Amino acid sequence: MLIGIDDTDSPRGMCTTYLGTILKKTLEQELGDSIELRLIRLNPTIKFKTRGNAAICISIEHSYDVLDIVRKHIEQMAHLDDEATHPGAVILDNEIVPSDIQSFANDAMHAELRISDATALIDKHGLDFLSYKKGRGLIGALAAIGATLGEESTFELIAYRFKGNFGEKRYINTGSVKYADLTTYPYTWDTVDRKHKQVIFAPHSPDPILYGIRGEDPYQILSAHRKIISEPFEHLTLYKTNQGTDAHVRNAQIRDLKEGRSYVVTATVTKEPQTTTGGHTFLEVKDNSGTLICAAFEPTKQFRATVRKLRFDDVVIVQGSYIDNCLHLEKLQIVSLSDQYTKANPICCNKSMKSLGRKQGFRCVKCKTIKRVPHTNKTSERRDVMVGAYEVTPSARRHLAEPLIRRRNKGYAIFPSR
Repeated sequence: MLIGIDDTDSPRGMCTTYLGTILKKTLEQELGDSIELRLIRLNPTIKFKTRGNAAICISIEHSYDVLDIVRKHIEQMAHLDDEATHPGAVILDNEIVPSDIQSFANDAMHAELRISDATALIDKHGLDFLSYKKGRGLIGALAAIGATLGEESTFELIAYRFKGNFGEKRYINTGSVKYADLTTYPYTWDTVDRKHKQVIFAPHSPDPILYGIRGEDPYQILSAHRKIISEPFEHLTLYKTNQGTDAHVRNAQIRDLKEGRSYVVTATVTKEPQTTTGGHTFLEVKDNSGTLICAAFEPTKQFRATVRKLRFDDVVIVQGSYIDNCLHLEKLQIVSLSDQYTKANPICCNKSMKSLGRKQGFRCVKCKTIKRVPHTNKTSERRDVMVGAYEVTPSARRHLAEPLIRRRNKGYAIFPSR
């Protein structure tokens, strides 16, 4: 049996994963069965999301009548009074997920779906469901059920605060977090942003989460957790998830890009990058179907320095979300670097000669010697950047974006941001 739930939180707090944790404990007491929790991230560009656009799925080994238990927890815990909160829950009383629901889940990670798309599938398969207010949560709930987590799936261990601490400043010892990260990386990631000396695994909002440790190895995640010194926590839950897998991106040509979706595009640089006031860097690239503007915004930090080193005719693979006719960069892979040259006038008397005009030669400013050469010297320029893959700083990384460290041993150079 699979139970999908979404859209129970609000900007004022709560968290759908917290509801999942409390519901799991209740179901374990009521059913005495084996239960797994899954955290499914969906399209990160959706305008309706509260924070990270996450839905949850509760997987139970056997079938039970649980609709009333789910209803009770949503009605007691969801922020139903918030105008932007529209919860939904869907129950699939089967071990096998229909292929069209799997396709729906795959689309939900990349595109924007309608509530009617979800309800049509719910009706088709005769699924039990709960819908509150506009019922937008039905989209995420059904997608959470349909999401298949294969070998590339990851994990997140989430510690939840005692209720009395909700909304209060979190206490987490920074030194212990850095040590936990140092001893478990690369099997855990995005715990700290070392370059900018930031702890990034703890939220700043008033929701119930104390912190969350992400990684690909549950044992290393638990090892990191045991090293962290913090305020007491009430619950500790391990979620299996699609975070850090690039599940939101699709390969495409420039002419096929659609607003509000994320893509990987192979292209050639057409112009030298430009940096505007505010520190945003823009890059123009093209493929055989069109031209595309890419942006590395200020929060991506040192990633912009790599983008600025690109030159005309460099071949790159760009990745990011397509918003307002611009690709917001998450990753950049430099496939090949073009030959670049520096032009200079001939040298005489250890000084650059002065041009006499187009194709008329050059005169030495010191000894007055004239050289009747028609052009300037052309010197090969040494490129201050290497072929390989680069990424934004951890504090600017989306939940679904795959950290480059997961691409180790893929056969090309990676330059992970720490």
